[in-house]
Amino acid sequence: MSPRLRISIREMEIDDIASVYHLGEQLFTSEEFPILYRTWDPYEVTEYFGSDPEYCLVGELKGVIVGFLLATTIEKEGTAWKKYGYLAWIGVEESYQRRRLGRRLYKEMEKRLEERGVRMVIADTDGNNEGAIAFFRSLGFSTRAQHLWLAKTFHRKVRKAVKPETQFAAGAETQVVKRI
Repeated sequence: MSPRLRISIREMEIDDIASVYHLGEQLFTSEEFPILYRTWDPYEVTEYFGSDPEYCLVGELKGVIVGFLLATTIEKEGTAWKKYGYLAWIGVEESYQRRRLGRRLYKEMEKRLEERGVRMVIADTDGNNEGAIAFFRSLGFSTRAQHLWLAKTFHRKVRKAVKPETQFAAGAETQVVKRI
C-alpha cells in the first residue's frame, strides 16, 4: 500500500461544481452504470449544492477534486424519524478508490447530519453494483427492501418518405411534395 495521501475533506464551494460534475461523468458511464448515467447531469450537482451545501463535500489533493459526496435531508411529519438524511451521490476518482476516501467523505456527512438531529440515512444503488453494496454494508447499512426501477422508451412513429415531384404548368416549373 502506498503512503497515506494528504487528501483533505471540505465543504464544496461554488467553484467546485464543474470539477465535481466532470468527475461524475468519468465515474458514471453509460457502459458501466446505464441508470446512473441517465440521471447524472449538471443540475444534480447544482440542485444539491443550492439546497444543502453543508452536505456537499469534496476530497481534495493538491488543489484537485478527487472525490465528492452529495446529500440532503428530507423532513416527513408523521413518521418515526421525522428527518432523514439521503445520500444521493458519492464518487471517488478510480486511482484513489480503496484508500478510505469514500469512507472519510461519508463519515463527515454522517457527523454533520447527526449534529442537526438526523437519526437515519438512506442510500440507494443499482442492485448489481456489488462494490457499492459492499461499501454501504461496511458502513453499517442494511438492505431494507428490494427496489425495482422500471423504464419505458417511447418509440417515434415512422413517417413515410416524402418524394418531390416536378410538374410543369404554363411554362413554370414547380415542385409538389407527394406523400407515398
